[in-house]
Amino acid sequence: MTRFSIKLMQELRAAVRRALERDGLINVPAVAWELKARFPAEGVSVSELEAEVMSVGMIMNAAMFFHRPEQLPAYPPRCEAEGATLH
Repeated sequence: MTRFSIKLMQELRAAVRRALERDGLINVPAVAWELKARFPAEGVSVSELEAEVMSVGMIMNAAMFFHRPEQLPAYPPRCEAEGATLH
């Protein structure tokens, strides 16, 4: 299990709440990429952040969807997959 800093976890929870209040649902990859860009020194992967965003979203009983952001902050995508998957 990856240990996240307290500051990152606080910001992760706040980012999930903001997305939920703003949009009524959470775009998991978008929130994860935002956090990855804001906390590069943490050294965590986007997939680890996505898992934690989903965990927090499930605790909040939030609707979630998975759509990669159009512009990824400082980290180019490794695959060319397009589209969104709703769950």
